[in-house]
Amino acid sequence: MDRTAGRSVLRALRTGLALVFALGVLSATAAAQYLFTDMQSGWVLSPRQAEISGSFGSVTANYGNGMGSEHAWNIYGVNLGYGLFKNVEFRARYGYLDPSGGGSGASAFSFGPKVNLWKNKLSIIVPVEFLTGQYVETSQSWNIQPGLIASFPIGKKFEITPSAKALIPLYKDPYNEADTLVAVDVGAGFFATADRRLVIRPEIGILFDPGQSGSFVQFGIGVSYCFKAKG
Repeated sequence: MDRTAGRSVLRALRTGLALVFALGVLSATAAAQYLFTDMQSGWVLSPRQAEISGSFGSVTANYGNGMGSEHAWNIYGVNLGYGLFKNVEFRARYGYLDPSGGGSGASAFSFGPKVNLWKNKLSIIVPVEFLTGQYVETSQSWNIQPGLIASFPIGKKFEITPSAKALIPLYKDPYNEADTLVAVDVGAGFFATADRRLVIRPEIGILFDPGQSGSFVQFGIGVSYCFKAKG
């Protein structure tokens, strides 16, 4: 697949179209923008507290209009958090996207603040994301993803972590304007230790264009470990 074809698939996926179904191959270039699950809680890390998470996700493309669905790609991710001030932390994330149809994968990077809004149970996130890869136009991949993440504790060892965000493209193409997408996730946290440092995080998320019938669904699992940073 040449560079022009890669750009075409990216635009098709942004509008929820099923071009990849017709081609029979899912391009990682097209997929790489969509790190749409979060694998984190609604609370904010304390100053100098850090969290590292590893995760795996499997994404299915649902094409809509009776066109069926198929496994699209897998995501292998690392998520880092660091408490900067009271009620404010910084997040950075890396994800490798491995397309199920073979071919070159792609890397997605995101970073941005997370701020506590209410009783350390509801936070706002504003990550900025871009991607790199063989068929990726990095300058056209930048997007911002403002959203909300909540935590609802159930007992001492479990919490529900719903979230929602918009994926807003920053690149403006005068000939083919990209749509803003919406992601809604529902996750959980199982505290494996009494001090809540080790957390197991299953999560399901859906990404869709409100103006189209297709969607992407991700099932994932992650493990987080919190610790006090030195210095």
